[in-house]
Amino acid sequence: MMRDKELLNQYNELYPGDAQFTAGSACTGLYRGIRLWEAAVREAGSLNQQDVIDALDHAKIDAGPGGPAEMVPGQHHVRMNMYIAQARNGKFHVIKNLGIIEPKECSQGID
Repeated sequence: MMRDKELLNQYNELYPGDAQFTAGSACTGLYRGIRLWEAAVREAGSLNQQDVIDALDHAKIDAGPGGPAEMVPGQHHVRMNMYIAQARNGKFHVIKNLGIIEPKECSQGID
Protein backbone atom coordinates (compact mmCIF):
# COMPACT_ATOMS: atom_id res chain seq x y z
CA MET A 1 0.00 0.00 0.00
CA MET A 2 1.36 3.41 -0.95
CA ARG A 3 1.78 5.78 1.97
CA ASP A 4 1.18 9.53 1.83
CA LYS A 5 4.92 10.32 1.79
CA GLU A 6 5.50 7.86 -1.07
CA LEU A 7 2.66 9.44 -3.05
CA LEU A 8 4.04 12.93 -2.42
CA ASN A 9 7.57 11.86 -3.40
CA GLN A 10 6.25 10.25 -6.59
CA TYR A 11 4.33 13.44 -7.43
CA ASN A 12 7.35 15.66 -6.74
CA GLU A 13 9.49 13.47 -9.04
CA LEU A 14 6.95 13.70 -11.85
CA TYR A 15 6.22 17.42 -11.36
CA PRO A 16 9.24 19.22 -9.87
CA GLY A 17 9.06 22.91 -9.08
CA ASP A 18 6.21 25.05 -7.87
CA ALA A 19 3.29 22.72 -8.71
CA GLN A 20 2.43 21.53 -5.21
CA PHE A 21 0.21 18.57 -4.26
CA THR A 22 -1.83 20.00 -1.39
CA ALA A 23 -5.18 19.41 0.27
CA GLY A 24 -6.06 23.11 0.23
CA SER A 25 -5.98 23.29 -3.55
CA ALA A 26 -8.34 20.31 -3.93
CA CYS A 27 -5.55 18.04 -5.22
CA THR A 28 -6.25 15.28 -2.72
CA GLY A 29 -9.97 15.19 -3.45
CA LEU A 30 -9.41 15.21 -7.19
CA TYR A 31 -6.84 12.43 -6.90
CA ARG A 32 -9.21 10.34 -4.80
CA GLY A 33 -12.13 11.00 -7.17
CA ILE A 34 -10.19 10.04 -10.28
CA ARG A 35 -8.86 6.85 -8.67
CA LEU A 36 -12.37 5.84 -7.53
CA TRP A 37 -13.65 6.50 -11.07
CA GLU A 38 -10.75 4.39 -12.41
CA ALA A 39 -11.71 1.52 -10.08
CA ALA A 40 -15.32 1.72 -11.31
CA VAL A 41 -14.28 1.76 -14.99
CA ARG A 42 -12.04 -1.26 -14.46
CA GLU A 43 -14.84 -3.16 -12.74
CA ALA A 44 -17.40 -2.14 -15.39
CA GLY A 45 -15.02 -3.16 -18.16
CA SER A 46 -16.26 -0.26 -20.28
CA LEU A 47 -16.85 3.47 -20.36
CA ASN A 48 -20.60 3.05 -20.67
CA GLN A 49 -21.99 5.71 -18.33
CA GLN A 50 -24.60 3.56 -16.57
CA ASP A 51 -22.17 0.65 -16.12
CA VAL A 52 -19.62 2.97 -14.51
CA ILE A 53 -22.27 4.58 -12.28
CA ASP A 54 -23.37 1.13 -11.12
CA ALA A 55 -19.77 0.10 -10.38
CA LEU A 56 -19.07 3.42 -8.60
CA ASP A 57 -21.64 2.41 -6.01
CA HIS A 58 -18.99 0.20 -4.37
CA ALA A 59 -15.68 1.47 -5.78
CA LYS A 60 -12.74 1.64 -3.39
CA ILE A 61 -9.05 2.42 -3.34
CA ASP A 62 -6.58 0.87 -0.93
CA ALA A 63 -4.29 3.90 -0.80
CA GLY A 64 -4.40 7.58 -1.54
CA PRO A 65 -3.92 10.91 0.20
CA GLY A 66 -4.97 10.29 3.79
CA GLY A 67 -5.36 6.55 3.33
CA PRO A 68 -7.96 4.24 1.79
CA ALA A 69 -11.36 5.42 0.58
CA GLU A 70 -14.55 3.79 -0.61
CA MET A 71 -17.91 4.84 -1.96
CA VAL A 72 -20.94 4.32 0.27
CA PRO A 73 -23.52 2.25 -1.63
CA GLY A 74 -26.58 4.24 -2.66
CA GLN A 75 -25.17 7.61 -1.55
CA HIS A 76 -22.33 8.57 -3.90
CA HIS A 77 -20.45 9.81 -0.84
CA VAL A 78 -17.01 8.65 0.27
CA ARG A 79 -16.11 6.86 3.47
CA MET A 80 -12.55 7.93 4.36
CA ASN A 81 -10.13 8.99 7.07
CA MET A 82 -10.66 12.39 8.62
CA TYR A 83 -8.17 14.47 10.56
CA ILE A 84 -8.08 17.51 12.79
CA ALA A 85 -5.08 19.62 11.85
CA GLN A 86 -3.57 22.90 12.88
CA ALA A 87 -1.96 25.35 10.48
CA ARG A 88 1.48 26.51 11.58
CA ASN A 89 3.78 28.60 9.39
CA GLY A 90 1.93 27.63 6.22
CA LYS A 91 1.92 23.86 6.94
CA PHE A 92 -0.74 21.62 8.43
CA HIS A 93 0.14 19.49 11.44
CA VAL A 94 -2.20 16.62 12.29
CA ILE A 95 -3.44 16.98 15.84
CA LYS A 96 -5.77 13.98 15.81
CA ASN A 97 -6.54 11.16 13.39
CA LEU A 98 -10.30 10.55 13.65
CA GLY A 99 -10.10 7.36 11.60
CA ILE A 100 -12.57 6.36 8.93
CA ILE A 101 -15.69 8.51 9.11
CA GLU A 102 -19.09 7.44 7.82
CA PRO A 103 -20.69 10.23 5.74
CA LYS A 104 -24.14 11.29 6.86
CA GLU A 105 -26.96 12.62 4.75
CA CYS A 106 -28.12 15.19 7.29
CA SER A 107 -26.60 17.95 9.33
CA GLN A 108 -27.74 18.12 12.93
CA GLY A 109 -27.12 20.96 15.29
CA ILE A 110 -26.10 23.42 12.58
CA ASP A 111 -28.06 26.67 12.70
